[in-house]
Amino acid sequence: MTPPLNSPSRRVRREPGEGLLAFFLLLPAAALLLGVLLFPMLTTFRDSLYLNKLTEPWLTGFVGLGQYAQMLGDARFGAALRNTLFFGVLTVGGSFLVGVPMALAAHLPSRARDVARVALLLPWAMPPVITGLIFAWLFNAQYGVFNDLLVRAGFIQEPLRWLSTPGLSVLAMVLTIVWKTSSFVALIVLGGLQGIPKEMIEAAQVDGATPTQTFFRVILPLLAPSLAVAFIFRTISAVQVFDIPYTFIQQAPAQGLLETLGVYIYRTGIEFLDFGYAAALSVALFALSLAVTAVYVRFVRDGGNS
Repeated sequence: MTPPLNSPSRRVRREPGEGLLAFFLLLPAAALLLGVLLFPMLTTFRDSLYLNKLTEPWLTGFVGLGQYAQMLGDARFGAALRNTLFFGVLTVGGSFLVGVPMALAAHLPSRARDVARVALLLPWAMPPVITGLIFAWLFNAQYGVFNDLLVRAGFIQEPLRWLSTPGLSVLAMVLTIVWKTSSFVALIVLGGLQGIPKEMIEAAQVDGATPTQTFFRVILPLLAPSLAVAFIFRTISAVQVFDIPYTFIQQAPAQGLLETLGVYIYRTGIEFLDFGYAAALSVALFALSLAVTAVYVRFVRDGGNS
């Protein structure tokens, strides 16, 4: 009689030196990752403890946590943080509302499946800066395509000033980010759909489940890990968003409503030449991203254990 796989006689015996060999084989890759990731993080934190403003070179020296205290009274930092969280909630939710149906359209057998897959890959493959420039042109008040379509359809009588009206500029940027990021969600969800056994769906249909019941009671629970992964990565990228807001700010007068933390850090370091304060802002953004990741990982782990 063949012993079970988990019996001591069937367990794989390892040589005493295999663990040490594995350690030395992984050591170069681990050292490279530490050098690429850990060294810039420590350097940025070190720079945040010193004054380093090129427009005022006489102000130098160690200030400790002084620049972090400066953030507490910085109204522009508070506005950028609120904008980042506001855009994060809208764009993450919007990317799922658009991305999940896109994944279903690209997965289900139909004549439009190939078209849906091409439409799914196009936003993901396009660079964010190019996306921002294209959509800023599409939303242009004088020659923008969106205004032309709305006028021809009879929804508006005169062209809308998308980029110069505060509320419309926010809406335009949200729509642009959702268009760009929904394909990322769709790709992850599509991978999860491809991994669901067809037998489970067929069994539900044999038991008399409707398509709606099959989706909510069979497919959606099995997609939970993929949705969680997409949610974590999308939220982190939403917190760190820079490219599209920056390109819109170049076209929109209402810059205060569109400035995110990533844009504020860039302008502080590159435009205002205050490298010390920019480093402190970068550490704050990293801490925010780390906190969001920790909360989601804890939530996913607790949900998986329940």
